[in-house]
Amino acid sequence: MALQRGPASAYYDRKAGRALLHRARGSGQSISRVLCPRHKGNTTMKIELIEDDAALHDWVDVVNTADVWGIPSFEDARYLRGLDAARRDYVLRLDGQAVGAAFVRPPGGGSQEPCGVASIWVRPGHRRRGVGSAMHRELSEHARRLGLHELEIEAQESLADACAYLERRGYKEVGRHAELVLELDSVAMPEIRPPAGITIVTRAERPDLLPDMYRVALEAIPDMPVDDADEVGSFEEWLATDMDRPIHTHDLTFIALHGEEAVGYAVLQRGRDGVAFHSLTGVRRAWRGRGIASALKRAQVAGAKQAGFRRLVTENIVGNAPIRHLNELMGYKPYAGAIIFRGPLL
Repeated sequence: MALQRGPASAYYDRKAGRALLHRARGSGQSISRVLCPRHKGNTTMKIELIEDDAALHDWVDVVNTADVWGIPSFEDARYLRGLDAARRDYVLRLDGQAVGAAFVRPPGGGSQEPCGVASIWVRPGHRRRGVGSAMHRELSEHARRLGLHELEIEAQESLADACAYLERRGYKEVGRHAELVLELDSVAMPEIRPPAGITIVTRAERPDLLPDMYRVALEAIPDMPVDDADEVGSFEEWLATDMDRPIHTHDLTFIALHGEEAVGYAVLQRGRDGVAFHSLTGVRRAWRGRGIASALKRAQVAGAKQAGFRRLVTENIVGNAPIRHLNELMGYKPYAGAIIFRGPLL
């Protein structure tokens, strides 16, 4: 089975990406607390709830500094905040300077599991000073108000301190991703070569195929080789999270057609600094094993090169051997790994 769904970016959690579709509602008040500093000097530490674009710009700036890939775009960060009314984003300031960022939200797709999804980032020069712990406590408080008992947090394998921090607080590994990179300048423009009877079109050419693509998602997403099957959600939820984000452009969304029936699709996400990310590549069950996923991948590589991207990034679940093998054959090289931890609230 050839199936992948990959990274978007660290701030868009991969496993629970189907947020409930609501417009964000402000809390009516700003969280702004002075905490006892844990490092030398008379420093004021303040956690603020993100409520306007100015604060969100600071949030994005911290993530871009602290995360290996950063935020694809400010507009995409703003869009994601509007998908879930229960989501909260925070920035932590030391003497007014934004040095930490975090978010927390309930599980997506209508899941009733009492485990929220969260991320924490700290600028490299301000780590090991209690910044991450302060934000973790704030996230835990909001999670309790939502009736949640645990949090799921992702950490890069290379950040040993972050992994050790979570393990000391009772967090256990529940999943692992491998990130791979294709340097586009090093590969020739591929021939797409779809299987006999299959044509490849873009969403820009065939916007009418969205209902058919949703039917592909209903088979592809639950079949991902993970412990907890992802929730697809309604057509409107899938459209909002998987198709209509600002980083999902119609000319880089590829559809495999048999006659007039969509039997597979693949989505590229526009990143920053010449980087594009593979999102879901999925094929309907009855059509797997025929080379459709390979053709979609070649279409993505060709589309990314034509659009001027220099690097393609994909994220594979470690246990998904078929798609990892396909990526290796196409020249993708290991870049980094990420571990998904789950553990108690602070």
